[in-house]
Amino acid sequence: MVHRTRDRFSSISPAEFFYRNRQMAGFGNPSQALFSTVRELVENSLDACDEIPIPPKIDVTISRVDVGVYRVTVADNGVGIPSANVPEAFGRVLYGSKYDARQRRGTFGLGVTMAVLYGQMTTNRPVQVHTQDNSSGGHRFRIFIDVERNRPVVDETSVSDRPVHGTTVSIELKANLRRSKERIIEYITLSSVGSPHAQFRLKIENDPPRIVGPWTKTLPTPSAPALPHPRAADVELLKRLVGQNGHLSLKEFLISSFQQVGTRMASRVLRFGNLDPKRTAQSLSRDEIVHLSNTLRNFEGFARPDSSSLSPIGKEPFLNALRSLFSPRQHVYAIRAPSEWSGNPFIIEGALVVLDDLDKTDTPELVRLANRVPLLYDAGSDSFVNLVKQISWSRYGLTDLGTPVLILHLCSTRIPYRAAGKQAIAQVPEIEAEALALLRELGRKMGRHTRKFRQTSKESRR
Repeated sequence: MVHRTRDRFSSISPAEFFYRNRQMAGFGNPSQALFSTVRELVENSLDACDEIPIPPKIDVTISRVDVGVYRVTVADNGVGIPSANVPEAFGRVLYGSKYDARQRRGTFGLGVTMAVLYGQMTTNRPVQVHTQDNSSGGHRFRIFIDVERNRPVVDETSVSDRPVHGTTVSIELKANLRRSKERIIEYITLSSVGSPHAQFRLKIENDPPRIVGPWTKTLPTPSAPALPHPRAADVELLKRLVGQNGHLSLKEFLISSFQQVGTRMASRVLRFGNLDPKRTAQSLSRDEIVHLSNTLRNFEGFARPDSSSLSPIGKEPFLNALRSLFSPRQHVYAIRAPSEWSGNPFIIEGALVVLDDLDKTDTPELVRLANRVPLLYDAGSDSFVNLVKQISWSRYGLTDLGTPVLILHLCSTRIPYRAAGKQAIAQVPEIEAEALALLRELGRKMGRHTRKFRQTSKESRR
């Protein structure tokens, strides 16, 4: 007789989970890990500069320290990190400052700690951080992650001023530079399209430094934190908000917890849900919280979400970057009005450019940006890639002009990524509808250029 042993139940920390499943966050192999490390550090640096705001100067250096081991160093002139927060920011997975509702490049408080974790597990060397904010002098740290407990272990710290405020981060990791080098160069180049106000300096081993941008002196409009939209009020969000403002009456609770809800709107919503406006929010039972969630999500009188939490690239900065990088023969730009999915505001903008190449094709090559960040992997599973294939581009006569390239940018308080690696956008009907409308508008605009080109060519032959 075979006796089955009893299963033992236990839990693991977030750091342990991503240590075991690092491919989910873009650290599945040495080449992808090097690219992801550069990407995560650059994203953090750009966000830190936008906080002030100040024109970003991002310095990226990749150097070999041993066979198969490289050091990635990214320095910025951003806001800096208060020294008390540095250990947690770099030594605790899912810890960060990016959980409010506004457009940011980073999402989960995951990426930089995954880079630290990957470096630690492949080289057993700590992340090195040198930071200085406006309120205090500079500090240096050497930090490990206690994977089992998901907490930082500070190996060394010292006081050390920087010439200017900002942060420098160095991570050593096992990597394949040969396979990831071109991707990193492409990422930095396209980052200057998403952030045309930034200057990037990339130095890879003994190669001459590459300086990209800035393409505009105009700083982007800062994105402002926003209250959640009522249509985003799932049960879990409501429970958290009740925990914060449960002492208020239901009417006051709705007004203070959500955007687009004033006194009259709150009264209409509560009548729609047959709820007593004088009850306190904390008196709601579990079933009543579910009822309130359904009420908010089904009520159709709310205005669209406030778009002040978003910061699109804008026509002139966008086109300046494309003209500077690619010298296109023709280019057109379009942007859609702010919209929302599940209460999350979003804006889609894009440009269609025609390059003077011999490799002509009807279907444009697609470049994807999300919250100003280039997406270079997992294109086959991306919603935008499938949408481009649905358009009959031949009707616009693009090949008469040259090789078409399409650049799409989605900005939102919440990008619906398919996975934690943040490389592909999932299918969301509201986003797809706006994207299709944008693609057709770009096609029509370029089609007008095509007709003018044909007419001019015909007259020249005469």
